Amino acid sequence: MLMEHPIEGLPRGYSLAAHPTLLRLGDLCAWPERLALAPWTRQIPIDRPIFVVGAFRSGTTALEQILSSHPQVGVFWFFTNAVYRTPATGYYFLRLMRRLGVLDTRQLPYLHNPRLGLTPFSAFECEWVWAQAGKNLWDPDCTDLTADAAFSNPVFERLLRSSIQRHLLVQGARRFLNKNPIHLLRLEYLHKLFPDARFIYILRDPLATVLSHYRMVQRIAATIHPHLQARQAIDGGLHLDVLTPRIKTQQYAETLALAQIHPLLGIAHQWRMMHITALASLQRSPALARQTVIITYEELTRTPQAVLDQLWRFVDLDDVAAASITAHAAGELQPPPATAPTPEETKWLAAVADIVAPAAEHFGYTRSQ
Repeated sequence: MLMEHPIEGLPRGYSLAAHPTLLRLGDLCAWPERLALAPWTRQIPIDRPIFVVGAFRSGTTALEQILSSHPQVGVFWFFTNAVYRTPATGYYFLRLMRRLGVLDTRQLPYLHNPRLGLTPFSAFECEWVWAQAGKNLWDPDCTDLTADAAFSNPVFERLLRSSIQRHLLVQGARRFLNKNPIHLLRLEYLHKLFPDARFIYILRDPLATVLSHYRMVQRIAATIHPHLQARQAIDGGLHLDVLTPRIKTQQYAETLALAQIHPLLGIAHQWRMMHITALASLQRSPALARQTVIITYEELTRTPQAVLDQLWRFVDLDDVAAASITAHAAGELQPPPATAPTPEETKWLAAVADIVAPAAEHFGYTRSQ
């Protein structure tokens, strides 16, 4: 029987990710699962995968939850990080745990965004899967996660395609969707792997984004730090770098130096570099730019019907199911309640505005706003 300390904002059963049985399943079943399912997965095309990209706290998760609710869309799950080599075996094992009453699959408020619900089978970015390419967020020797069209890792690419196909197989889906802010640093690589991919690039007012990210980090630290069991399961099993969400860009050393002055400055510099890298990729690759649509969080929450209709058409999923999803989401999408900056935050906002300006102004976010 699973015994864990329930943590607000985490799906019940999170510690299964570090459970010896699940880890052993991953070791024993990796190749057998891949070989056993090969006759079926070989027949599953990875057709126009959909990648949702944007900085942290820009609305990427809300958009992911809406688009992934389409019955033809398959995803990586919250637990994929733990079972990425054996997603089919892991899926049915977790379903068994649910039937036995060990795994609670109720939708609960999500730690990163309490306004959203999450279950063990909810769509998730699963950076640990992408880390297998060799650009690893958890590797202290890796100081830049950027992967352009010249980057290559054939072993990882075979693993990735097979894992996506097996996720689609058990979900009965035909289109794959993945949201991940770090994809801003690997747009060209993803486009090389999947030339017919569709990219949805969402932006939000940079000052609001940086403040929200800063507050999220504080909330996560206050929730997770007191619980050793939770930290071990999250880091060792789920491979979620929730306690130090710092992304390694081409100027990672400068991000760290600014963070030493104040965390808001480090977050602002990270925002700037992620978007500058993405903009450079779009400028270098006209084909990638043609397959990318840019929207804003402000537009999404102000006119959700129009924006979602546009997105369903863009990804070629504008059907009856999409219309129903949009009708429901349009009534739910609301901007977060405004929270005035604290005196401590206010002290750094001018410097934050200076740091983000080179990318912010390109997207039409001016200082006067």
